Amino acid sequence: MVCRGSSNLSRTAGSFQLISPFVLIEPIFGVRRFPIVPYQYPKGDQMQRESLSQTFPLGSPLPDFTLPATDGSSVVSRDFFSGASAALVVFVCNHCPYVKGSDQEFVDIAKQFGDQGLRIVAISSNDAVAYPEDSFEKMREKAETLNLPFPYLYDETQKVAHLFDAQCTPECYLFNRDLTLVYHGAINDSPRDPSKVTRHFLRDAVGQLLQDGSTVLGFSHPTGCSIKWKS
Repeated sequence: MVCRGSSNLSRTAGSFQLISPFVLIEPIFGVRRFPIVPYQYPKGDQMQRESLSQTFPLGSPLPDFTLPATDGSSVVSRDFFSGASAALVVFVCNHCPYVKGSDQEFVDIAKQFGDQGLRIVAISSNDAVAYPEDSFEKMREKAETLNLPFPYLYDETQKVAHLFDAQCTPECYLFNRDLTLVYHGAINDSPRDPSKVTRHFLRDAVGQLLQDGSTVLGFSHPTGCSIKWKS
């Protein structure tokens, strides 16, 4: 199973311009596909999502879910994201080196755009029996150590991961103020090694969304570890 970056765009003066790897779907959800430019990730990346989700495509509404957070609270998706200018759901875990290499970038994005209306939740759906480092207790430790500025949620049943058709960690889902999916994909082009990042897919998408409201809809192939499903 493989989870990779391809073609991105921004919208300027009513027209769309390719700026980095995304596939665009217009706000009316009519498909307008631009040529996908293959992007070669650094050697060693083995988990790359190859295509857009067929069950949770761009334009999908934010699913309803309620999950426990590491701070002892419960997060209800519709309540938490109500009134947000942008809503970001990220599937992560503790043990994956691609997530570890991206943790600081997620924190930085939260701090950079939080005052502009971005709200974030991170979700771990991994099988904690097979991967003890991804247990809820270890999640609490991570949240405290990194002082995460957003809720870190535990999807023990893996039902929420299935609602999003998530496959990778990290895998990002960005919604507009109407809670409609406008970007799905990678955080950047080197999630495992931040020193080699040259393309900030997620940061650019968030910035563009907050700038124009809801007009950027795109996909970049996420790369990372596979979600560890229960048998």
